[in-house]
Amino acid sequence: MSEEKEIVLSLISHTNVGKTALARTLLRQDVGEVADSAHVTVIPERYTLIESEGSIAYLWDTPGFGSNLAKLAKRLRSSKNPVGWILHQVWDRSQDKSLWCSQEAIRNVQADADLVLYLVDASQSPLALSYVDLEIEIIEWIQKPVLVFLNQTGAPDAEQDRLNEAEWQAHLSKHEIVKSVSTLDAFTRSWTQEHEILGKAVEVLGGKKGKTAKALQKAWLGKNLDIFDESVTQIAGLAHFSLSDVEPLPEENLLEKVKKQILNRKEHQKELEQIQKRMYERLADETKKTVNSLISIHGLDGETAARLEEASGDKFSVKRNVEESLIATFGGAVSGLVGGLSADLISGGMTFGGGALVGMLLGGATTFSLAYGFNLTQAGQNMVRWSEAHFLNQVETITMLYLAISHYGRGRGSWQDPINNPGRWQTLVKERLNANEDAWRKLWKKGGIQSEPGELQKPLEKQIKELLTDVFTTLYPESASIFR
Repeated sequence: MSEEKEIVLSLISHTNVGKTALARTLLRQDVGEVADSAHVTVIPERYTLIESEGSIAYLWDTPGFGSNLAKLAKRLRSSKNPVGWILHQVWDRSQDKSLWCSQEAIRNVQADADLVLYLVDASQSPLALSYVDLEIEIIEWIQKPVLVFLNQTGAPDAEQDRLNEAEWQAHLSKHEIVKSVSTLDAFTRSWTQEHEILGKAVEVLGGKKGKTAKALQKAWLGKNLDIFDESVTQIAGLAHFSLSDVEPLPEENLLEKVKKQILNRKEHQKELEQIQKRMYERLADETKKTVNSLISIHGLDGETAARLEEASGDKFSVKRNVEESLIATFGGAVSGLVGGLSADLISGGMTFGGGALVGMLLGGATTFSLAYGFNLTQAGQNMVRWSEAHFLNQVETITMLYLAISHYGRGRGSWQDPINNPGRWQTLVKERLNANEDAWRKLWKKGGIQSEPGELQKPLEKQIKELLTDVFTTLYPESASIFR
């Protein structure tokens, strides 16, 4: 293959900053070895990052610069050929592992790299990491352009990322070879940021290499957008399941219905609890399948262990085939307008004292019904389904899980359910759901037993894609163009 069709990127940093973890995340495969100790990687390893239509980008994972490199500063600076001197020294791999690893990293940059991806530990300030300037200085002697990426940034926080970037940009401005400073955490980066590596390569390399980088950036973005679209389909499938899932209620005559509602509340509550249990079991199973699918298509290992919170009783909407007289009874009780109630009850066969029943209704039966989310205004179906509020809560939950998965770095190992997602994510998702409440309400109203199989899948995909696009472009404004 022509060299003009190849882009070679070398991951370089001080030891134990996270090169291999980031390589695993970008490659979506378990390469090298990850451990919390110095010099885990001891020889450079080359991997294919992206390949498309005769062009290819390689990513080198290299040994980390060692702490002993600082001791060589005076010797290197006084040499007429510092790079040549350090490359021709002979250090024993066992006795002088730190220097040997540094030498391997320098050789890789000199011999192979078109562009250096230099990782910095963003959990510390520039002044606390004195070795960074020396390591950049050595690369500067080799005259290879450098893109600095901040790693180990902690929980996703766009504002903090900007502050970190500004601080490091100011500190490294004295090095001409440093072309940019960006955040690309091995654990919490978003897929919307990854393609910018090659985007920056386009700007830095120019010429035919720049054109190759641009073509590969497009291929990388296309691959991630395919994953995004498949994720939308999976999430919409879960939402469709939730909208369509129903439980039948037993057929009863008017007297039995009123007795159960008012006189046998415990029995009625037990029946609802059993219905609730069955529906939650189905929802939990479907949620698990969806999350596991999202984990897989994002190139991660592991399974979800998420458990849905135990339901309170207000998560159902009940559609009953209720006689008009009973509708009038409950409607009147809810509004406090009880005129004609006795007549309605008598006409319904309830001659044991309309006045007493009115007292029972106003004394708590209706409150009990409302607490369980009963919707007694729609006749024609004896079915229980998820309430609108609970459906929106499900959409919020799966959206938060998707955001966690799509930010999860493979260098962290197998997927684990997050304990705490960034608060900004949840606030943002809630805001966007509330802002588009009418559209979600229309979808919910189309659900239930009357919905045709598959009828709501496409409308749900459209709605969820708009939600996620809005969330991503708010979290990462620079990524807005990729969704157009």
